[in-house]
Amino acid sequence: MVEWTPWRLLLLLTLLLAVSPAAGRWLGGEAAAQVTWQDFVVTGGVSAEGYQGNFPTASAVVRDSTEIASAAVGEVGVRGALLWRRNGTVRGTVGFDGGVRQFAARGFELRDFAPREWSGTAEGTLFQPLGDVGMLSVFGRVRARDVEDRPPMPLFLQPGYLSWAAGAMTEVDLPGARRIDFRVRAERVEFYAPALVPQVRLLDRDGAAVQIGYTESFAGGNDLRIFGGVEGSRFPEQGTFEPEDPFRRDRTYSGGAVWSYRGNVLGQLGLEGRANRSNSRRPEYNSMTVQGLLSVPVPGDAILTAFGALTLKGYLEPTPFARLIPGEEANNASLAYVSMGRAVARNLDGTVRLGWTRAETEIGENYFQRVGLSVLFHYRPGF
Repeated sequence: MVEWTPWRLLLLLTLLLAVSPAAGRWLGGEAAAQVTWQDFVVTGGVSAEGYQGNFPTASAVVRDSTEIASAAVGEVGVRGALLWRRNGTVRGTVGFDGGVRQFAARGFELRDFAPREWSGTAEGTLFQPLGDVGMLSVFGRVRARDVEDRPPMPLFLQPGYLSWAAGAMTEVDLPGARRIDFRVRAERVEFYAPALVPQVRLLDRDGAAVQIGYTESFAGGNDLRIFGGVEGSRFPEQGTFEPEDPFRRDRTYSGGAVWSYRGNVLGQLGLEGRANRSNSRRPEYNSMTVQGLLSVPVPGDAILTAFGALTLKGYLEPTPFARLIPGEEANNASLAYVSMGRAVARNLDGTVRLGWTRAETEIGENYFQRVGLSVLFHYRPGF
């Protein structure tokens, strides 16, 4: 019997939206004619991946002693977005993205693992023009994932979770091709804790973030955005051993700049600094990330894309015991990839991608590496 956990319900919702070309009729009456597809993509592919780094992790059920592991991965997914227009102006969107990845892992000493990773996201956004001076938007998002037969390190897969988020953004146009934006977001994340690893609940968190940005556009398709913000997080399952302030609370300050170019080629260069401070000294750190993106057309009607991000991170006070870092392996990863994509048939294009990642587990200063080669196909029905 299928257990209808929240992530499976979310994936079902994603698939129901995706397979209904007549989704616009759900709005009924006059509004139905104003709902159109922005995009609809079915993706499938295979990957060969290698992993290195025999480090502990807070959320794996079993331990192993291998230093290097490999896996063959098959995946299928669907994503898309619906646009709602009123009087010719986009006033809302509904986006969805869901899929499954099946691994066949080798190299472990205890046994071979076959993890299956499910994920799904559904998000809705409403837009309200502010006369001739800007735009106000509000959004709500639900995201879920789960992993069956979760393997030990070095094949790190983040534990399953269910998250809710909501927020708003205001953009105001200024004279001279300038604009300012203000963003707020609130989020709650609840991790799924298997019976043998109840410590995964230590990763549960809720928080809120505020960010302000300034963008200036220049001739020739150049934009420069400067931003700064602060995020507060609370971890109701992590204690501080301080009776006056018993639960962990973090504040993360961030700031940086992103330069973008849009022309015959697409380019982007960014710099971001982060400083995490906490009433628990374990997770306090400073980090700096430099990243760049270049996408250019090449002979054969193909697109070559290269991306790289280098992160330097240091903890303020080394400690002899583990620090749980919920989700920080994504914010503080160093990664790079090169991909080549082109159309192979009507409504069908393919991509070959070579990628590398160096990131933390949930335990600070324990870094693992991943390298992978993927072949993916993207089908757009065009309705």
